[in-house]
Amino acid sequence: MWMKTLEKLSRGSSAPSRKIGRLLIASLLVASCLLLWNNFKTSFNQSRLLASFRQSKSSPQPPLPHSCNATTETIERYQLTRPVQFLRREIIASRSSSDLKFSEPLDAPLFDYRSANLTAQLLGEQTLDACSHPLTVPVPTPPAQVDASHIDFGVATTYDRLYESLDQFAHWAGNSNARIFALIEPHGGHHTMMNKAQSLGIHLHIVESDIEYNARYFSLLKLLEENALEETEWSCIIDDDTFFLSMPALVKRLDQYDSSKPLYIGGLSESVAQIAVFGIMGFGGAGVFVSRPLLDQLSEVFAECQAMEGTGDKKISQCIYQHTSTKFIDDQGLRQLDLMDDASGFFEAGREQPLSVHHWKSWYQADMIKLATISKICGDTCLLRQWRFSDDWILTNGYSIVKRSREIAPGTMERTWTYHNGAVLESYFHALGPLEDIDPGKISYRMEDSIIEEDGRVRQFYIHRDDVEGDRVIELVWRSE
Repeated sequence: MWMKTLEKLSRGSSAPSRKIGRLLIASLLVASCLLLWNNFKTSFNQSRLLASFRQSKSSPQPPLPHSCNATTETIERYQLTRPVQFLRREIIASRSSSDLKFSEPLDAPLFDYRSANLTAQLLGEQTLDACSHPLTVPVPTPPAQVDASHIDFGVATTYDRLYESLDQFAHWAGNSNARIFALIEPHGGHHTMMNKAQSLGIHLHIVESDIEYNARYFSLLKLLEENALEETEWSCIIDDDTFFLSMPALVKRLDQYDSSKPLYIGGLSESVAQIAVFGIMGFGGAGVFVSRPLLDQLSEVFAECQAMEGTGDKKISQCIYQHTSTKFIDDQGLRQLDLMDDASGFFEAGREQPLSVHHWKSWYQADMIKLATISKICGDTCLLRQWRFSDDWILTNGYSIVKRSREIAPGTMERTWTYHNGAVLESYFHALGPLEDIDPGKISYRMEDSIIEEDGRVRQFYIHRDDVEGDRVIELVWRSE
């Protein structure tokens, strides 16, 4: 359209009109050239940027740099969807002599908004610069390391799953003098496994057996009895995904029981529907503890009990009920966690730290190894500890950062999980009540990574995924006071 107008001007009857038309054409040609040149530069810079992204993706991942902004390395490592909002805060763990609640209010906001960084804007990111003004949170003085040589653990699994599980065992069993006896299928060549266990401070003993899994599970009782030492007080059967959050806490709890008597201690399922299927018993994933006197009694009827049918943990309960007068003790700290899909309501409830959790990499996802990394800064008592900030954000340490859309009564747990085996809300009252329905308006950042720096600091990455509006990241950098 504008070219036709200029052509009419250039063909005008008067000389001035033709002169004006030629000047306008020349001006527009110059403007067009400048526009093309700017487009070329923009396209060239974008190509270089894309090339750098592809190069960083294909090359080995370097350590993440410290930055107030969303770096290319961070975007690529966590496959973040643009535009990315990024916030980095430093947290100082200050040991307190006060009697701290497990869920503590803080008179400080979590978010401290600053001006957006121009470089980040050019990359298409929305970044909040909040590297100044570190936050200080009170933490209890962690307990001293304990000697757990009086506890033996038994696990029936495969070679590969055992090798993978050593990293999680290291958190609670490493350098504790507790022994772990693993009954695995025939494999051979345990040199690599034993080297890893030794490097992690785990006292591991491996025995091979080709019998059926449930029979192999029950055989752990015989294996533990045959290898019991004079100081052995407790034998515990676990699954390969049983995770104890604190060995000092576990030893302290067991000290409350009289191990000189026949005792059978464990955790029930959180679901009545599961209990209806399996009965009143110690569910194996929570950890099944048998005192030394009861273990000796069971060894005398081992062959008869081995012939029983049923799952391994159910067979243990049947053997105890049928051949002894010992009854089951439900310890509320030992958690089977029969919660499907989303267990965030359990972890974010701000209640007392559980002794054990289970199903964390199958029924729901919660990387307990990464969650436990923060213990390097503030000890085991810091795991899942909760702080409620003045801007209504809630940090559950190692698990999530959330902001609720409505108030929730103290001690009430949000029912986030999916019902299983015909369960209904009331199925969970006995173990987890009081409960309330899921909060659909809750904003949640879930921790996806935790890194220990060479200087001893711990970096946690909490991410809110949003494929439409872009991902949001909160990086917490922890250090001791």
